[in-house]
Amino acid sequence: MAVDLTASMEIRGLKESLKIINKVDKKLRLEIGRDIKRIGEQTVVAAIMQILPPGAPMSGMENATRTGFNSPKNKGIKVKTNTRGARKRNITKGARYETLAVITVGTTGGALAMMDIAGRGPNRTRNKNPKRARPNFVPLLNERLGAQPSRFMWPGGQKAIPDFQRQLKPTIDRVIYRSNQELMKVR
Repeated sequence: MAVDLTASMEIRGLKESLKIINKVDKKLRLEIGRDIKRIGEQTVVAAIMQILPPGAPMSGMENATRTGFNSPKNKGIKVKTNTRGARKRNITKGARYETLAVITVGTTGGALAMMDIAGRGPNRTRNKNPKRARPNFVPLLNERLGAQPSRFMWPGGQKAIPDFQRQLKPTIDRVIYRSNQELMKVR
């Protein structure tokens, strides 16, 4: 008999299990966090890096400043785990956990974030000063990188989800098994 679990059930179980393991065995929790990060880098980050352009899409981004493509802070995509509980303002409304992902993938620099998501909001230039506004920035990015905001993070991540879940399953099973052992102990 096959059982179909929704993503929210798995995420909630994983988040609670990671919190239990962190209370009992911090070294195991760190090891699990490293496993999740390693698997995420091998699958999701690798899929995103295949879509990412090799160089700056515009001549104005070919520098090493904060928003430049060659900045040392702009060199990667990070995988993180998050088991944070709900904020106090949401606990009063009955929430134990917010709808935050347990595993997140994000960019580490301004240039990557701009290249990926520019043009999504209602104000396409994002500057109130008309002298600094760059009305051709988004159309040029659309032409060179793709017409849809989230040009590489979302498409690359979605492509890698099945492989990521398949490789992550043994780690999640180990986490849930270990947390269940702790919950079954009589105190």
